[in-house]
Amino acid sequence: VIVRAAGADDAPRLTPLVAELGYPASVEQLRARLERLVNSDRVRVLLATDGNGGDVLGLCTVHLLSTIHADGEVAQLTALVVGERARGAGVGRALVDEAETWSRRQGAVRIVVTTALHRSGAHAFYERLGYAHTGRRYGRALV
Repeated sequence: VIVRAAGADDAPRLTPLVAELGYPASVEQLRARLERLVNSDRVRVLLATDGNGGDVLGLCTVHLLSTIHADGEVAQLTALVVGERARGAGVGRALVDEAETWSRRQGAVRIVVTTALHRSGAHAFYERLGYAHTGRRYGRALV
């Protein structure tokens, strides 16, 4: 597994993964989102490929947040998806490891992640990596 920073040109290869996560988008929509994200020094978009032909296996995004309750930055994993055929092969772990490494380099003192209630496999995955269930997340649409 090779993990690298993603760019807007990766949109065609990442669109199926974003759809697999449950957020379908057109290639054009994803390209615009990627352009916005990769041009920020407070966001890292990572993709994992196989070592052979470069097939995209997974995607992860991590954002830095300045908060009132921490002296350093808090990193938040905002998306993590591994293609169904690559699950269980260490791809998710490789992506999270790289997200954590980048976050530490940026001065983050903590990393957090939220995941939907119905994603029991994701809950177990994060717990295996040492993440603790510490609260609830609530959301509300603004538009």
